[in-house]
Amino acid sequence: MKAEQIKGAVKQVAGKAQDWAGDLTGNDRLKAEGKVRQTVGELQEQYGDVLDEVTSFAKRRPLASVAIAAGVAMLLTRLLSRRND
Repeated sequence: MKAEQIKGAVKQVAGKAQDWAGDLTGNDRLKAEGKVRQTVGELQEQYGDVLDEVTSFAKRRPLASVAIAAGVAMLLTRLLSRRND
């Protein structure tokens, strides 16, 4: 597990605890904040998974990675230059 995945897992656990505390006390706001924190943790963990996949792909296929990056850069340059016209 990488840093983003660990941070996401910690946020999920904190969110579950916050949700539970809100349930226990009857505090709907605390419960809602806990659910939001859980969702943020899940997204952060998924971001870490994607980051790992991209890193792994770049290590396995460095030339393809450079070609993809160049293509994305060209596309962004074209899109941004059209916006300025």
